[in-house]
Amino acid sequence: MWIFLLEAGVALALLLFILWWTLPRKEKDASDTEPPKALTDNKDDHDRP
Repeated sequence: MWIFLLEAGVALALLLFILWWTLPRKEKDASDTEPPKALTDNKDDHDRP
């Protein structure tokens, strides 16, 4: 009887692993891909005092 429970547990673990592996990845935030504001060359800043 214990072998059936072991097999069911392994099957459930495999199912959860496959679901986790195939889920879409979280996209990076925009702050991760854009350079810091201090390093960008903003041409609109000349209007500011």
